[in-house]
Amino acid sequence: MNKRGDKLLSIYWFAILVLIAGGIFLMVYNFYNHPYDVREIEAEVLINSVADCLSSEGKINSELIYEGNFSEEFEENFLEKCHLAFESEVWELPQYYTEINFYNSSDLDSSVFNITKGNKNLVSGCVIQEEKEYEREVKCVEEEFFSFDENNNLYLIKILSIVRKTEKNAK
Repeated sequence: MNKRGDKLLSIYWFAILVLIAGGIFLMVYNFYNHPYDVREIEAEVLINSVADCLSSEGKINSELIYEGNFSEEFEENFLEKCHLAFESEVWELPQYYTEINFYNSSDLDSSVFNITKGNKNLVSGCVIQEEKEYEREVKCVEEEFFSFDENNNLYLIKILSIVRKTEKNAK
């Protein structure tokens, strides 16, 4: 009966469907066009792994401090003892860096022992990390916690973890 109205309504209905489909396409394209940047999460996981290796249930690992002295052997074999691998066949240079500082609870200003492993060149990237134009630089995460040794001496442990991997994670 009213064929002209049905045709006009069909054109509007088709235009609305095209707009919705185009909007969905643009949203999906924008979402998947950017890579996932998991470097900060990876740095946090690295810190948690190091913290679990250094201290368990609030007590410092007995291999790390023996009879009140820090073990140089633990420092030298830190990556093996904590089951960490900073070297990779994929990357020319190590993409990780970790720095652990131990502070006696009586003097929180000077470190009594430290362990550093990885690519030390990444540390300078932490200074300029906050600037927006340097978004492709490293991701730095620092955490700290307290732990006791076998003689119930309290230590503050600060762990700095840095992950680079800009070629695969940042755009």
